[in-house]
Amino acid sequence: MSNSEQRPSDAAAHAERTPNVDDDAPLDPAAMYALMQNQQRSIETQMGAFVPYITLAWGLTWLVGFGALWLIDGLQPAFSLPLAVAVPVFIATILISGGFSAWLGIRSGRGMRGNTASAFTGTVYGITWSIGAFALGFLGSGLQSQGMTAELANFYYPSAYVLFAGIMYIIAAAIWHAIPSLIGGCWLVAIAVAAPFFGYPGHYLFLALAGGLAFIALSIYGAVEQRRMRAVTNGGHRG
Repeated sequence: MSNSEQRPSDAAAHAERTPNVDDDAPLDPAAMYALMQNQQRSIETQMGAFVPYITLAWGLTWLVGFGALWLIDGLQPAFSLPLAVAVPVFIATILISGGFSAWLGIRSGRGMRGNTASAFTGTVYGITWSIGAFALGFLGSGLQSQGMTAELANFYYPSAYVLFAGIMYIIAAAIWHAIPSLIGGCWLVAIAVAAPFFGYPGHYLFLALAGGLAFIALSIYGAVEQRRMRAVTNGGHRG
């Protein structure tokens, strides 16, 4: 066989052995950075998608729960809510919101396939809401068994729960780099320590409005921000 007949096959074999320069060429640094940013936004969006639902649940809890406590003595003699009704309503709203937060955290964690650290973060954060709510309740019961009066308990329970919620929001801000959560968390901490100065039963109304409305506002803002981040993630640089 002539050399001319061998050349096509040799050229093909040589082409197979020769790496494609374009395939092995490094990505443009700007394109690599954009890809990393897009992936990070995708992870943060998925991890934080459940947070607006948690804030909404706790906003309603604050309005309904603390509002019920205020109605024990807040509108007498025009209207009052019996103690036997108001306290169970407050406890029920706390338990429902705590359970709902834990469920959302677990559900969010299960959705983070292939990212064990992110799944763990979402699950633990959600469960911590429930753990903290139960722990504060048991702590209050222990303090009452050691002599804390009912008058002081009226201030301990609401301020403790709001303070805990504020700290959880600050933690959420650190995890998801969310400035609104940081602002909201600091606000909740501030109203938690300020509430006792409003006296009984005004502190219940103060917490119901200042805390509940703040939670709902954060929920709305968080939902809008999540939608914006999702749009940026799906559309690359388009924002």
